Amino acid sequence: MTLFFAVAVYARNDVYLSLSATGKRSDIAVEYFIAADEKADSVKYAKLLKKIIENDLILSRYFNVIQNAFEGDESTTAFKKKLFLWEKRGASVLLTASVSVDSDKLVLETKMFDVVSGEIIWKRNYKNEALNYRYMAHEVSDEIVRKFTGEMGIARSKIVFVNDSTRFKELYIIDYDGCNLHRLTKDSKINILPKWSPNGEQIIYTSYLYNNPDLFVLNLVKNRRSIISKYQGLNAAGSFSPDGKKILLTLSRGRYPNLYLINTSGEILQRITDGSYIDTSPSFAPNGREIVFISDRPGYPQLYIMNVDGGNIRRLTTSGFCDSPSWSPHGDKIVFTMRHPEGNYDLYVYDLPTANITKLTNNQRNNENPTWSPDGRFVTFCSNKSDKGEIYVMAIDGSGIRKLTEIPGTSYSPSWSPVLTR
Repeated sequence: MTLFFAVAVYARNDVYLSLSATGKRSDIAVEYFIAADEKADSVKYAKLLKKIIENDLILSRYFNVIQNAFEGDESTTAFKKKLFLWEKRGASVLLTASVSVDSDKLVLETKMFDVVSGEIIWKRNYKNEALNYRYMAHEVSDEIVRKFTGEMGIARSKIVFVNDSTRFKELYIIDYDGCNLHRLTKDSKINILPKWSPNGEQIIYTSYLYNNPDLFVLNLVKNRRSIISKYQGLNAAGSFSPDGKKILLTLSRGRYPNLYLINTSGEILQRITDGSYIDTSPSFAPNGREIVFISDRPGYPQLYIMNVDGGNIRRLTTSGFCDSPSWSPHGDKIVFTMRHPEGNYDLYVYDLPTANITKLTNNQRNNENPTWSPDGRFVTFCSNKSDKGEIYVMAIDGSGIRKLTEIPGTSYSPSWSPVLTR
């Protein structure tokens, strides 16, 4: 049984939990969720919420979800006996919940118990529209992760990507767990390279809607889109600054594709690079003062870092053709894709403090376009290892690879959102 301890923190009358110092996963039991008013909808949502929360806890890789403590009817078993049986199965804590539906409002009351002492170590009530039951479940999961780790979970994040199942490249959005798929564009054109804004309310992308690769912004809150940059030639590979006020992108303007800094209205603030080479795929450091990008100035595409004003440029030493760098949320790593001569594209992580490079995938066809999860513990990427491009998620050590979803057509260019608050 994985150990944990509860530490009382009296600010805001909160109780925080901590995973054991061994780094092992904590063993948590999720009890059958009770339908408080015995309505059919309450029974339905109780089952749905439990299933989603259990899956979130498993996907977080912080927990082992303990199953099958009861041979008989769990609902009629005395509480003390429940705790004893869960402890016998190896659980450290027990999550319970009751669910009710009132005029399309979903109410969820949660409690977490120490299975040894039987004491309540956390409780919280949630209320939302019944249609938002998935968001409610993800909110519970994120709060549980926060209680154990001090870091907010990522269950309320989403992934945007490109798919060509309509014969055109359109944008789609999906929950981080591979559910709740929605199509965002219906242009019958080419839409590529989506990137999230830091607040999760907007997505920028390049579109050939007007037969030129222009940069668009899609406002998810207002359900409205507009064109930001429409210079002749490339307006591509945009990336928001951490404060969301600026965008780095590649513009060609009839010349060599170089990096420019624009504001969110499309006004050019500064030309960052200026040379007879291709500079593209910029990604901001979380401090907003540096960027990583790809340049072919040595004759083939390589990783470079420089200050956001264009100064202090330096090349990161690698041994192949590089593409698609993404700076980690914690600022200490860069994930990118690299191909050696006559090889496939694989994913690598460059550790900035040590300059060590770790290979995450190993010759399983092409693996490309990685971006980080909000907590920096996972990456999403596209791979054609199943004979067509699909979206995958894996831990940053290369383990736990899972396909995000089954969807017709070929999928490309995923981008992981921040944790969403609506």
